[in-house]
Amino acid sequence: MPPQELTRHAMYDLVWSRPMRKVAEELGISDVALKKICDKHRVPTPPRGYWAKKEAGKPVREVRLHETADPQDEHIVIHGSRNLLAPEIRQVLDQERERRKARPKPQPRTQAIPVAPVEDIHPSVAATARALRKANPDKDDVVRATGQGHCGIEVGASSVERAIALLDGIARALEARSLSMAPTGRSMRVSVPPDAVTFSLTEQVEKRNHTPTMEELAKEDHLRKKQERDSLRGIWSFNRERAYPEFDFIRTGQFTIQIADEYVRGGLRRNWKDGKHQKLENLTNEIVGGILTYLSGVKARREENERWKREWQRRQHLEALARAREERETRRREFVKRFVALSTEADELRSFLARLHERMPSSPSGDLVRMTDWVETRLQRLEGELTAEGISAALAERKLFPEVDDLAAPVPEEDSN
Repeated sequence: MPPQELTRHAMYDLVWSRPMRKVAEELGISDVALKKICDKHRVPTPPRGYWAKKEAGKPVREVRLHETADPQDEHIVIHGSRNLLAPEIRQVLDQERERRKARPKPQPRTQAIPVAPVEDIHPSVAATARALRKANPDKDDVVRATGQGHCGIEVGASSVERAIALLDGIARALEARSLSMAPTGRSMRVSVPPDAVTFSLTEQVEKRNHTPTMEELAKEDHLRKKQERDSLRGIWSFNRERAYPEFDFIRTGQFTIQIADEYVRGGLRRNWKDGKHQKLENLTNEIVGGILTYLSGVKARREENERWKREWQRRQHLEALARAREERETRRREFVKRFVALSTEADELRSFLARLHERMPSSPSGDLVRMTDWVETRLQRLEGELTAEGISAALAERKLFPEVDDLAAPVPEEDSN
């Protein structure tokens, strides 16, 4: 999917023809990114609630597109993040989009409602549920279910049943997709071997200034007076004791589901949060679809890495073969050069002996006879080495010209058919 180019007028027609979310999906970007592009190029967009009013038959006003003197505004280029995604990831995204269209739209919850305890808990969540229900809240009213066999949950005591119900719903939605959720002690894992993703459920914590009670104020005053008395007696302390903390860390009951960062390119969604008009209970299928999509991204990244590794190994192998062939060529040249030298020497000895016999005196000296014998012996040895059998024996020992060349460059796959 190449970058898409539009004029301001074409973009204006798009964003006023259907909801921004749908236009953004078609362009391969988020609706937030689309709004920023429109603002940058001075393209007015429908206000919040425009499409709901129009569907209800209420009067709506379309903002007119004004001309701009800046030529940079006229040309819009959109690089959709889907361009970076592998085809298999785009396929999963399209499948999830079709699933969302086929499902009835849930009614948004604007506030939390009491959650009835889940009785028949999914096996992957059962140990975590038992631990959360039995745990004694700490001084901050927090309970935990971490360690072996648990999902790594840390929530306020008032949010325990909601956390259990949310995890149970996700586990069952995964099971409906033939996937299973496994607790890791600190998070949860979903696997399609050899690939896996981990995700966690966390509760938002707000840092607020502590409002001291009357008892805390009285204790603080007592500590202050004690410090003053100590200073009069020459007793100094650099670590001033406090009767109450400066801040409180409040559990808000707002949950977040987040996939651990696996560095998958393409901007795939990794987290879902409770919002003003939407709770995670209504997003179970979207969360599971997002996990499945991210899992396909992890698979695509692994396969890409494996392809890169195979290509790197192939290049290394080809380079090693090339070096080995060059080294063998050097040995071949040295081998042939040696036999050329032996052949030249044999020819010279043969010629020398012929001239020597022509001029040999009838009674040669002993040194001359012994030298002649040595030359003849030397010539015989050289001629033995220079026979086909002698050269073949030397070749067999060095394996310079094998029948099957294991150093030959492999034939490319496209040329082997």
